[in-house]
Amino acid sequence: MLMEHGLSDRKLVATFFLITYNQERYVREAIEGAFSQTYSPLEIVISDDCSVDGTFSIIEEMSSKYDGPHNIVINRNRENLGLIGHINRITSLSSGELIVYAAGDDISLPDRTAKLVECYLASGRKASLIHSSVYLIDNDGNMVGMRLPPVISGDLDIRDMAVSGALIIGATSAFTRNIEEIFGLITYSKCIEDLVMGFRSALTGGLEFMDEPLILYRPESGITAKSGLNNQSFDEFFSRKLGDQEGYLAVLSQRLADLKRIGNSDLQLPIKIKRIEALLMRKVWTKNYRFFKLMSYSARRGLLSVFFKSWFREKKWRIFFPVKKLMHKLST
Repeated sequence: MLMEHGLSDRKLVATFFLITYNQERYVREAIEGAFSQTYSPLEIVISDDCSVDGTFSIIEEMSSKYDGPHNIVINRNRENLGLIGHINRITSLSSGELIVYAAGDDISLPDRTAKLVECYLASGRKASLIHSSVYLIDNDGNMVGMRLPPVISGDLDIRDMAVSGALIIGATSAFTRNIEEIFGLITYSKCIEDLVMGFRSALTGGLEFMDEPLILYRPESGITAKSGLNNQSFDEFFSRKLGDQEGYLAVLSQRLADLKRIGNSDLQLPIKIKRIEALLMRKVWTKNYRFFKLMSYSARRGLLSVFFKSWFREKKWRIFFPVKKLMHKLST
């Protein structure tokens, strides 16, 4: 199928970038998925963020034994950069025109890169990011379903995307250097990367979706997994909720910075409003302010509904957490 695009297209160099951190349980399967890619010419970069378990030893072992057609590059950050710091290194560590992103706990199907390259070429090389649906697997590798990205299942337009806390499934994405050239590095370290990359690509008109699962995706093994609920206290559960809110606030700030960078003023107001609401929600949840003083503040700014919604949500979490925990325990 790639033959239709001509000789120059067949020679497009792609990078398969596998990012890892403390994933010794799953990284072997992730590397096998990388090595199985049928597309060529392909550079495979396996980059570890200074893992403290056996992840990098597995990377070294498997890379030393590889005798396939792809060019293998391994990298280990000298210190832990965190997810965003690591994401910011991807372009500098890669040489491909199209960079296929992969997580160390997921498994890419053999034709994933080939199909993403085909979609990229079909766009006339105008796509800045391509993403797909996924096959869901549990921690033991058993197939449990399929998932569409929120931007597709929710039929979001650009205004919806500007304030949304869910867009693409980041682990499915492939992107070009064009995004970084336009917007620069991600400057807010608490950001969720797919919320930044997806929105940036939509702003440039280069967000493309492939309606086909191309990876086996483990939703229970990442930092947002619920599999540890059995051993969680409410304080730990609530701390994660606050962390999610901080990540969302960082994303909104990054989106504002990105809009200013490209001179887009149309979408800044709804993001600023949403950010004010999110900050109020966090103030209510953390209880750093007196109840009636914060309620009065909210009323003066027309945010009373946001205040009570936030207050009731925290109460609901606290009341129903034991029930939720019991139901989760019974289902596992």
